[in-house]
Amino acid sequence: MGANKVDILFVVDASDSMSPCFQKLRDNLRRFIQPLNQASFEIRYGLLAYNAGADGRNAIYEHTFIGGNDPSLVKGLYSPQVNTDKYFTSDANKFLTALESVRTQGDENTLLALDTAADFPFRTPDESRRVIALFTNEKLEDGILENEPLAKFPQVLQKIAKRKISLYAYLPTSDSAALLTRLPKTFVKSVGEGADCWDHIDFGQILEQMGKSISQSSLQMTREPDYQKAVYGQNTWDSNSFVGAGDARREKILATGESAKLNMSKPLEWIHVKLFWKQQVDLDLHAIWSFRGENYHVFFHHKREQDVVLDVDEGVGERGGAIGGYKEENITISTLNRIEKMLIATKNYTGSGCFADYDGKVVVETSNGDNITVPLTSQSRDVWCVIAAIDNSDQRAPEVKNLNRTSRNDPAVEEFI
Repeated sequence: MGANKVDILFVVDASDSMSPCFQKLRDNLRRFIQPLNQASFEIRYGLLAYNAGADGRNAIYEHTFIGGNDPSLVKGLYSPQVNTDKYFTSDANKFLTALESVRTQGDENTLLALDTAADFPFRTPDESRRVIALFTNEKLEDGILENEPLAKFPQVLQKIAKRKISLYAYLPTSDSAALLTRLPKTFVKSVGEGADCWDHIDFGQILEQMGKSISQSSLQMTREPDYQKAVYGQNTWDSNSFVGAGDARREKILATGESAKLNMSKPLEWIHVKLFWKQQVDLDLHAIWSFRGENYHVFFHHKREQDVVLDVDEGVGERGGAIGGYKEENITISTLNRIEKMLIATKNYTGSGCFADYDGKVVVETSNGDNITVPLTSQSRDVWCVIAAIDNSDQRAPEVKNLNRTSRNDPAVEEFI
């Protein structure tokens, strides 16, 4: 047995608002590693990035591990012979690559993720420290099922304690979060809610403090105890409960003229409209809509209207926040109640090619798990391209449409829908 070993499992909420957390974790991982290296620790890294959505009225889950996000990896945790390499790695670069692969979207179920994390194939407690580091900007009571999983939460906590797992939790204050403080070997730090909460935290410092704390901890001189696996029964769920990359239930790619209805199984909390492109051209994201005879327009010179907000103007440069070399601009819609019909358009300020040359797309994501992609495919060289529309004429069944129609003049809603 080697005294200086640690299995550190990063359990990270991968819902839509958590993209900044992943970036900060990638940027600051060395701050975690340094104190452990100084204490001659052998480190194994694990990853469980989790989000959730809905397929009709059924919850569906996406879990990303070191070995990817194939749904079979969830069941693999509960097989008689677990392939440990799918869940832990000693290669920090492989861990970072897994982080990079995560696509933040949809909602979350943190209680299910904690239960799954507590079933990971850690080395025995007399051989290695066992650590879970949880990062989320949503209360434990919130998520795709809201309060439904709370009844079994004490059983999850009991399992974490029995398996001698140290828990470092960074999450908003709530009644359920307070229960975590009753666990032995637990550190809880309160963070705010929303995407910008990580901007108010010295991420490097918290990772360094975690590394120092682990380096000074002691082994548990005990063997593996008996414990209840899969408190929520995820080991017996139908495989359709889990999705992976390219699953049509999580990602719809619309051809020109096609449409997709939004999931309205519960009221929408938000809609994110994202414009991505790769080429060195200045595209700008515009939202143009009507409500009760009035017209509205959000873009880089007018970034805010009631319920609709643009983040920043990307310009020609690359902020580096989007994965895969894309430039990105985002509009957040908090409700469709004051929107009847909305055009999602781009205006070309610098390019001379046709819109299809720019490797662009619009992605519409919602709090109910929708992920709808509209590729930028127009062959026209006009100034404007109306890429997509959100049609809320029937508030019971709003839909996204692929238009890819161009215009030389400022587009008007009534001309396109």
